[in-house]
Amino acid sequence: MQYRHLLIPALFAALTATAADNGKNLPSKLTSAKIFLQGAQLTRTASTSLPAGASTLVFTGLSQNMDPQSIQVTGKGGYTILSVNQRMNYLSESPKKKELDELEARMKKMDRDIANENAMLAVWNNEEQLLIKNSSVGGQQNGVTLSQLTAVNDYIRERLRAVKAGQLAQQQKLADMQEDKVKLQLQIAQLQALGQRPTSEVVVEINSPAATSASFTLNYFVGQATWTPAYDLRASGTGKPIDLLMKAAVTNNTGEDWDQVELSLSSGNPTLGGVMPALQPWTLFTWRPVQDGNARYEAAPSMAKKSEAVSEMAGMADALRGPVVNVSEQATTVEYAIATPFSVPSDGQPHTIAVQEHRLPATYTYIATPKLDKDAFLYARTTGWEDLNLLSGEANVFFEGTYVGKSQLNLSVPKDTLEISLGRDKGVVVERVKRKSTNEKSVIGGKRTVTIGWDITVRNTKGTAIELELRDQYPLSPQSEIEVKLTEEGDAAVDKNTGLFTWKLNLAPKETKKLGFAYSVKYPKDLPVVLE
Repeated sequence: MQYRHLLIPALFAALTATAADNGKNLPSKLTSAKIFLQGAQLTRTASTSLPAGASTLVFTGLSQNMDPQSIQVTGKGGYTILSVNQRMNYLSESPKKKELDELEARMKKMDRDIANENAMLAVWNNEEQLLIKNSSVGGQQNGVTLSQLTAVNDYIRERLRAVKAGQLAQQQKLADMQEDKVKLQLQIAQLQALGQRPTSEVVVEINSPAATSASFTLNYFVGQATWTPAYDLRASGTGKPIDLLMKAAVTNNTGEDWDQVELSLSSGNPTLGGVMPALQPWTLFTWRPVQDGNARYEAAPSMAKKSEAVSEMAGMADALRGPVVNVSEQATTVEYAIATPFSVPSDGQPHTIAVQEHRLPATYTYIATPKLDKDAFLYARTTGWEDLNLLSGEANVFFEGTYVGKSQLNLSVPKDTLEISLGRDKGVVVERVKRKSTNEKSVIGGKRTVTIGWDITVRNTKGTAIELELRDQYPLSPQSEIEVKLTEEGDAAVDKNTGLFTWKLNLAPKETKKLGFAYSVKYPKDLPVVLE
């Protein structure tokens, strides 16, 4: 008994020492989030009282995906921060979503309702079996009268009819409930995938010469957050300015809900790194023949790799072509500070925030390329967008109150004029017809000469005058064996380096104009050439 009395105080002292080593949990409040194109910097604040001497504070409930190298702890008070470390806590998970709790409660209720309906279906089935078993009347010794038999049959028939109707109604009801249950299960599975996760903790070692009050600010970076610029472009009619609304689709998958926090959007991306790439020596290699009996050549291995890299870069280049806000220009980025606190739950779904709105003066013109599409497209052209601190992104286009479609604002190309497609206009009719008088000359000296001409008719069926830019082309020759000669320009502006024709027309209401061009091609008679 004496040893037992000694053991209890010793065990209590050990538990107390362990708790002291773990430190004091310090609740904190998420106050702001700076969201980059990839990742976000989160800021938390907390305050507490510190005893004299050394103490350990633990910021709890933080995102498990925080970057330990990005942690910064600052504060005010008479104390010294000795060390800052991050650790995982697998026993303390992020709080379960309220929506998930509600869905799970609905699932339990639905299971009870389905069980009740199955019980009612069983009652109908039991009554059906009883009616079938008792459908025979009378016994072996005693018969029944005709009226008794008729009455029994009528009763059984009516009850079976009611039973069958009840069974069908129950089965339909159960089928509908099972369908709703499947939808509920899918929604619960989606939320569970984003549900409870392990949390991070930041442990701060502090020394204070005397007891004092202290406040802290904790900053750290998480990668599971993004924002994407998007736009709404609205034009009420030709000759009217364009209303541009810049929006941000913000996605939070950090494990921490952002509840009424100060949001700012940055055009930076810390995940790309800040070290400039260095040029390496570039060695040229010649082509060497492969001695396999066939007249073919291949590049040296290093040259082939370089060709693949160049092709990959070319593909990337083609792919690239394809509320109140305070805007501030930093040294290398642009930031948009949202003046009103905003909430973004950690659900991995995009949440749209209005960033800024502008009214831009615009001029309108129609552009048609009848070789590719017989319709004319209305374009709005605006200038002065360079001072608006916009980023490239997808745009929803509305014209005269109607949704036209999606467009792409490509602001990475240095141009003074921004062109915005407002969609097709059936009021402008363009026809492109090959001339019947195509002249194919006889073969002379092993070469054939073919002349091809096109007639283009443009009609403005609208009640207002329009400006139309018409585009077409003639072929260029990459080989000396093929000779191309432009025989008729049709009063177009011709770029002989690209083979492009451009007509700029002013069409009065109901006016029709005819244009045309022609070219001749001389080529070896045995060489297949696409001429149109």
